[in-house]
Amino acid sequence: MRLGFWQAIWGTLISGGVAVAIPAAVDAYKARLDLRKAEQEVALKQKEIESKAQDLHQTYISKFIDTALNQDIELRLRFSEYFSYVSDKDSREQWRLYHDGLEKRRDAIRQSINDKEMDAAHLGAHARPSEADQIKLAALRRELDWNYAEVGYARQDSNITVPSQPTVAPRFDRKAIQSEAEQLFDQATLDPQRLSDLDKFVGRIQANKERYQSIETRTSVPWYVVGLIHADTNFDFSRHLNGDPLSAKTVNVPKGRPSGDPPFSWEDSTIDYLTLLGWQGLDWSGIGTVLYRLESFNGLGYRNHNARSPYVWGCTNLYVSGKFGRDATFDPNLKDMRCGVGAALKMLMQRKIVELP
Repeated sequence: MRLGFWQAIWGTLISGGVAVAIPAAVDAYKARLDLRKAEQEVALKQKEIESKAQDLHQTYISKFIDTALNQDIELRLRFSEYFSYVSDKDSREQWRLYHDGLEKRRDAIRQSINDKEMDAAHLGAHARPSEADQIKLAALRRELDWNYAEVGYARQDSNITVPSQPTVAPRFDRKAIQSEAEQLFDQATLDPQRLSDLDKFVGRIQANKERYQSIETRTSVPWYVVGLIHADTNFDFSRHLNGDPLSAKTVNVPKGRPSGDPPFSWEDSTIDYLTLLGWQGLDWSGIGTVLYRLESFNGLGYRNHNARSPYVWGCTNLYVSGKFGRDATFDPNLKDMRCGVGAALKMLMQRKIVELP
């Protein structure tokens, strides 16, 4: 009896334990399955994200190859700027470095455009440029066309403005310079401390008037203009106007002039030089016209630095400092001690030696 009782008790306990344990085990098993399923889903999601990231990477690399070959640097700048933000962390710094490099190149191109436009304006300022100047001007314009395309080329889906044909800046415009020269000439006063230097300058021109008049007869270039530019060689009649000796053809610009066999006369060399300048047969009426051509003869480079040319205004109240040094670098603090052709012309007119309307 007692054994049967305890058997019944233990049977009940075991049955109850099994009844409790089995659902718990089932729940644990299900939990493990759910966890494994969740882990698998997370792994699949991660792979999906990585796959999409890889696809995106391949997409923008493909697009970049197309865009990187575009001549327009502005398009590449916008493209690299965009991907420096949206690309993965490892690639962002590379995109930023690439973007910075493009910006430096664009800035360098813009500066090159400024310099070339100024050079082109200078060469184009001559009424009749020499053959050498025409060749150089054509080369500059070809280079400018390429530079314009690099920083301003526009496609139909681009918002970049197409640049117009290069125009001469106001400070290089012939009419603007002539008008300015007339006004400045009226405002100019001769430096009282340099009157003796100007007197010598004007005296040399007046002393050689007959030889200069012979040039005027054959070219129509006013005799006093010939004298003013002859001052560049210190009124030396044994040299070409560019400073080379008359015993041979010129070796400096303009090179290989004049035609024929040396030695050359100063008159023949001067006429050849003035013809190359395109000055022969021109109208020289008006102070603005004269000063414009004289400044162009020496070069309009001072206008690049918003400075007045000492070649024209030296020894007047209109010039204080600013000069190109031996290395052709402009120094605003350097002073040219020469007396300008404008100052000399002013004295010639004050003394009634030259009369201009």
